[in-house]
Amino acid sequence: MSRILVVEDEHGLSGAIKEWLEEELYVVTIVSNGEDALEVILENSFELILLDWMLPGLDGISICKRYRESGGKTPILILTAKTTMSAKEEGLDSGADDYLTKPFNMRELSARVRALLRRPQTVPRAVLECGDLTLNMNNRTVLKKDQVIKLLPKEFILLEVLMRHQGIVLSTEDLIDHVWGPHSQVAPDTVRSHVKALRRKIDSPNTSSMIVNVHAVGYKIEAASNNV
Repeated sequence: MSRILVVEDEHGLSGAIKEWLEEELYVVTIVSNGEDALEVILENSFELILLDWMLPGLDGISICKRYRESGGKTPILILTAKTTMSAKEEGLDSGADDYLTKPFNMRELSARVRALLRRPQTVPRAVLECGDLTLNMNNRTVLKKDQVIKLLPKEFILLEVLMRHQGIVLSTEDLIDHVWGPHSQVAPDTVRSHVKALRRKIDSPNTSSMIVNVHAVGYKIEAASNNV
């Protein structure tokens, strides 16, 4: 699971990017103006930032410069309609890692995203295991005793988050932040319903659930034990 911030004031485009990337199992947060974007970037953790150049308030180049000056190291992909070489130089010199001109094909966007996320400092562990359950980020599959478990996109991300923090209790708020993104309006009941659905798919008969509900605290995942 990689969290991506999309800073774009064209709502149609930002919505299309969000829908496309979420289908590829990324967690996407959208911000539509420069000043809010800088605040969100400085206060939250993302694996990648897609940053429009022309924004209301603070422009993307200024955001990029301020973020780098603050010590921020998250990869930044500039999105812009500017196509001149001088514009590309300005974008990259501001601290951006890559540059994509509008209009662009979503498949090209995906390729740029994957390339930036493959950089050593941003690549998370690709194969996660808990008991007889294996989650593989490379081919987006979940196996239980070599049997494929089919999960919906948010169920997959929820399972990944739990497995990356195996044995650690995550609060409902933590899960909302990691699975649906910062500042989302998701209610705790949504987390509970996703946990319930995930349990039905990954738990085995005659064993305790792998996802443990720690009362008044949150959830954690651990290898299941046989019921006595």
